[in-house]
Amino acid sequence: MPPPNKSGRGPMLLALILTPLILSTGCAPEAISGTDTSRTICRELRRDLPTYSRSDTPETLASGARFVTSFNAICQ
Repeated sequence: MPPPNKSGRGPMLLALILTPLILSTGCAPEAISGTDTSRTICRELRRDLPTYSRSDTPETLASGARFVTSFNAICQ
């Protein structure tokens, strides 16, 4: 199995783990957007936002889209 690229599983896994954790606190993303914790989480996730190239496969494109969706749910 080749190592994951910039839009690989590591950042996506982090987003999938953090999303339910953050949302399970009963706070909407807008309500927590100003906290130090949420700013830190979003800053770290922003570093891993996917970049795209012509060599992306349907799988890497789908993974990147899922990451962006999770990022937007947490940080917007």
